[in-house]
Amino acid sequence: MTMKVKRGRRTEACIAVETACADIYRRLSERFPGAGSLWSRLSVEEEDHKVWLKTAAGGPEDELDELQVDFFERRPMPFINEALECARELKKRLEADDLTLEDALRMSLDLEKNTVEGYFWDVLTGETDSETVAGLKLLIDKEKSHGERLIALMSERGIAHKNFRPEIPAD
Repeated sequence: MTMKVKRGRRTEACIAVETACADIYRRLSERFPGAGSLWSRLSVEEEDHKVWLKTAAGGPEDELDELQVDFFERRPMPFINEALECARELKKRLEADDLTLEDALRMSLDLEKNTVEGYFWDVLTGETDSETVAGLKLLIDKEKSHGERLIALMSERGIAHKNFRPEIPAD
């Protein structure tokens, strides 16, 4: 991806979500080696999304602590907040070591759904810069593909699942 995005709180919120997802998926690949290739690919892709956002925004390569930074003082971002809450809960379950593969897949699917909705409702709908809009739409499509791959693995493993339908308008 070689587009530009405006640097700001919304972009930083997206970077925080990507950071959280990359870390969680890396941990899930270690926790569930039988499904590790999917988690590893998702982790690498989330890391790529984070680097792209930082580069596109022209910002420094400093790390954001995705679970500590408060992005929401001035402009509430309820969907991004929900995605970060999903990430916190998944991280907590990983640390408690009480997560089954089924739970991990379902929680990851919720995380991806909230991420797509957050990027659309909290970030994209407030954006007017055409290059940023194009970049965010591409990022949303990539996040949707993560949900579709999680669904495919759940189906392959015989795990019941709800459909992956983020509540956003179709293009």
